[in-house]
Amino acid sequence: MVRVGGLLGSAAAGVCWLIALFLPWTAHGTLSATSLLDAVELVRRGAVDAVVPSGAAVVLLVPALAGIVVIGVVGFSGRAATAVRVGALAVGSIGSIALVLRLSGTDPGAAGPGAWVALVGVLFAAQALGFAIYATGAGQSSSA
Repeated sequence: MVRVGGLLGSAAAGVCWLIALFLPWTAHGTLSATSLLDAVELVRRGAVDAVVPSGAAVVLLVPALAGIVVIGVVGFSGRAATAVRVGALAVGSIGSIALVLRLSGTDPGAAGPGAWVALVGVLFAAQALGFAIYATGAGQSSSA
């Protein structure tokens, strides 16, 4: 049961991060009418070079890329798949939190729907990581 809960939490986190890519991350201001994917395209084209360096486009995609990795390995078992899943969950969570703080600051009213969906993904990732830690501890205590 712990394994299923962890896998479902992982999949839900990945889906949240992918959905957040298509939603605006700020409620008002410059990027409030554009999705994160549109913002990446603006950065990549150099339309906002005065404000954002073109290399920042990859940073904006970190949660979505982590979501793709998490969804890709969710059906696999074993130590390698678990390590990749846990790493992607950690990177996606840190990336999502960093983007939310950078784009909307500490004001919850400034966060758009994409930021909230990404933060729900962080909650799912924390749940999945908790299950992974519990499963590791349970496996060690039962073998002793």
